[in-house]
Amino acid sequence: MYSSALMIKMFGILAASLLLLAEATVFAETSSQQKIEQPASTYRLRPLDLLEIKVFQEPDLDKIVRISANGSIAMPLIGNVHLAGLSLQDAQQRIKELYEKDYLVRAFVTIFIAEYSPQRVHVIGQVFRNGEVRFPNEEPMTLSKAIADAGGPTRIADIRNVKVKRKMADGSVQVFNVSLKAILNDKDAKDFPLCDGDTIEVPEDIF
Repeated sequence: MYSSALMIKMFGILAASLLLLAEATVFAETSSQQKIEQPASTYRLRPLDLLEIKVFQEPDLDKIVRISANGSIAMPLIGNVHLAGLSLQDAQQRIKELYEKDYLVRAFVTIFIAEYSPQRVHVIGQVFRNGEVRFPNEEPMTLSKAIADAGGPTRIADIRNVKVKRKMADGSVQVFNVSLKAILNDKDAKDFPLCDGDTIEVPEDIF
């Protein structure tokens, strides 16, 4: 039969364990709610995004950091972690796994986007405002929206042969020929998705 002192000690340990579990549950639920408030769950992290990273009950591991041009961040203990191209959920999972591999028994990681990196395309040729068009942070940019934001095509624009030039990862440039006319006139046609840094050229119509 257990002594009173031992019983009190066991109850104290049990109470502390339940309290820790409850706090972790609240933390996870709160983080989940906050993540839902982030723009579009399909968003992929990009270089120059500013992130606020928190590890539950590990304040020394919390960090506000900007993703570098090569797509990585530096975190305490685990060093460089490549995050560009990942969703918030996948980025949290990657950091969680790295901490649990060698340092923490169980890591609760949340990431918030404090500031989005600028995304831009350039529109040239037969539009009313040649120059830079910025992406909206919370939604993907499309060809029709980029041209609309550039003032729309001029009267002599050839909207059947719009060119989208894109620099690829290997340094090469790929050119896509897109019919803006089909996108605008065919309700079943899909808009052409753009990437950061694309150049859109709207040529003059040759009569």
